[in-house]
Amino acid sequence: MNARLITPLAALLSVLAIAAEPGQIVGNIQVSDGPTPFISFVHSSVSNIAGFEFAQFLILPKTGSATRPIRVRYARSYLEARGYFDPQTGKVTIPVFGLYAGRLNRVIINLGFSGRFHRIQRLAISISTPAYNGGTYSNPTVIQPRLSGTTLSYDFILLKNYADPITPIIIDSDAEIRWISTAGVGAQNCILFDNAFYVTSGTSLLRTEFDGVTTPVADYSGIGVTGFHHNIDPGREGMILDVDTVDQTESVNLEVDAAGNVLRTWNLADIISATMIAGGDDPRQFVHPAPIDWFHNNACAYRSSDNSLIVSSRENFVIAIDYDSGNIKWILGDPTKHWYEFPSLRQFSLTLAPSTLPPIGQHAVSMPGDQLLLFDDGAGSNYQNPPGETRTYSAPRKYQIDLGDFQATETWHYYPDPSVYSPFCSSVYEDSPDNYLIDYTLAGPYIYTGIVGLDALGNVAFNYQYDELNFCGTAWNAIQIHWENVNLE
Repeated sequence: MNARLITPLAALLSVLAIAAEPGQIVGNIQVSDGPTPFISFVHSSVSNIAGFEFAQFLILPKTGSATRPIRVRYARSYLEARGYFDPQTGKVTIPVFGLYAGRLNRVIINLGFSGRFHRIQRLAISISTPAYNGGTYSNPTVIQPRLSGTTLSYDFILLKNYADPITPIIIDSDAEIRWISTAGVGAQNCILFDNAFYVTSGTSLLRTEFDGVTTPVADYSGIGVTGFHHNIDPGREGMILDVDTVDQTESVNLEVDAAGNVLRTWNLADIISATMIAGGDDPRQFVHPAPIDWFHNNACAYRSSDNSLIVSSRENFVIAIDYDSGNIKWILGDPTKHWYEFPSLRQFSLTLAPSTLPPIGQHAVSMPGDQLLLFDDGAGSNYQNPPGETRTYSAPRKYQIDLGDFQATETWHYYPDPSVYSPFCSSVYEDSPDNYLIDYTLAGPYIYTGIVGLDALGNVAFNYQYDELNFCGTAWNAIQIHWENVNLE
């Protein structure tokens, strides 16, 4: 271990050792296997039952890694509600997730107690885990390993896969697998929300806790939902689901809360049809019933500055609507596509500033710093005609949306050398300013999935390539998550 890593580790251990009170823990420490190699359960008991307040674990990074420890704090209330703390006997179980598979993991356990000095009992233990064969996920091609001198704002990555029934998969920036789902579904859509992973199966929404326990949340068949597709994105209050219905294919969104209750519905077919009729156009020339995929909604984002829902329609454009009324605010897209032929829609088209390219076949819209970030696939429409332009490369892009001048200005893009063409799927997300994660799916095209990290200085912090499975199935989308300071109440 080099000196750069020794210093912060030593400082971390000195902080963890404060105010240790002998006698707070009784009985033997035992470790049992969890449902996957990435989860274990640490069992103990406390004598000061009344004073027990929390349990915390830290998983120290492997030797030589620049990643931060996984740090999770369980409140007593959480442990008691989940059956992990017995207030009668003092027995406590601490789920430890995010372990390295096939390694001896260095783990710190802290138990906190109330009292005059708010004492903490510290335990340093080792947890040995079995190996895991994750196929291509365990054997990426390393184009650029995580640079030891590169500072990233994130260390953990959620891969949205559907090639195997282990959605999602969590890797770290060293390309080490750190968690796989136990839900048993290969779902295209998932999200980390309310300190759990939400995935879909059939017409149902499922919730998987970090300890691997999965519970059904809601079934939406009763309101006409026939299935889910693409993404789950954060909304204003809840999660935005992309759904198919008996009437529409890939043009309806639901916002639901953590319990699965429907908060609001957006039917883009209805919204766009009403706008076209009001503008004197015939929507039947553009909007079509199921099973025609005329819209192909693949992502949404909430823009808080003007209360907008931003929707990606791969077939057509990026469209902004009022979050509550559904009224169209603006459209950003390729003016050589079919939508631009209708004056009722063209009136909402943002002008493009000099040197600004429109997105084509885009995915993964988000609004970091109130700018529109997306992955510009560069592939024209599959259904709509004319299909518009098709480029020979793909690029993450960011736009400043100026509603005063009704103009979009491209403020950032990333062009790797050599260029990469990823015609479908793919994503880009920004964590802290200028800390990006790019997922090139079907790159080559149709050869590999590339996971690339960029730091705030524009350095390629890592670059990993995985075999392409089942047409976008390896990781059709990837996003940063934070497990370095989790609080479960």
